Amino acid sequence: MKTDKDWEKWGASDPYFGVISNDKYRRNNLTNDSREDFFSSGVEHVSYLCGLINKNFNQNFEPNSVLDFGCGVGRLAIPFASIAKSVLGVDISPSMLEIAKKNSVDKSVKNIKFVISDDALSKVIGTYSLIHSYIVFQHIPKSRGHKIILRLAEKVEVDGFLALHIFTASQASALVRALVRLRYNFPPIQWGWNLLKKRPFFEPPMQLNCYDASYLEVNLKKLGFAEVKFIEVPSIEGFTGVFMIAKRLSNKS
Repeated sequence: MKTDKDWEKWGASDPYFGVISNDKYRRNNLTNDSREDFFSSGVEHVSYLCGLINKNFNQNFEPNSVLDFGCGVGRLAIPFASIAKSVLGVDISPSMLEIAKKNSVDKSVKNIKFVISDDALSKVIGTYSLIHSYIVFQHIPKSRGHKIILRLAEKVEVDGFLALHIFTASQASALVRALVRLRYNFPPIQWGWNLLKKRPFFEPPMQLNCYDASYLEVNLKKLGFAEVKFIEVPSIEGFTGVFMIAKRLSNKS
């Protein structure tokens, strides 16, 4: 699928920028200091997420096993390995996964594995006490992403958590969003945009898609997630974002 090919291009050409779109993480700008800053931000995020779970669900959550969907180069999967017995990083880009493996070795992290993603999650075996994803699903079209989210939910163990970051609304007008979709689907427009922004000519777009929170809540409850909370987080590029955190209380299917 097109978005999969785009993310492999990011993984092969500019992997750290593909994870966090800040110019200091561009391949040509990356230094030891900026690389350490990149991974430090991952440690901060993991601490922040655990705090959200504990505050909103009134407990001291300690995950036994974690799945990080859209793990990229390991920014979050690696710090998750410091608080869980085992971590599985899942990503659509083989190039990203190779870098993630190298990063985990460089940081002497041994309780982590990485597998390639597909829509059926065919490489994901077993269940997990925490399934997490951050700044990933907005890059996947809604109709496809909804299905993946519900498949991930099926792999959360009872008393475990699903914690996913999604966009729920855009502040842009309908006309602007329509023009942006043209850029996503018609490469020459994207190439012209790249020239305007002084970016590499053939650099692929990063899609930004919104999700239906009500649809997800209804279907998660059918799977035994009795508690589903939407916690607003700071806007990104004019999009309203939430952390959808849900606790699975029974194993319905």
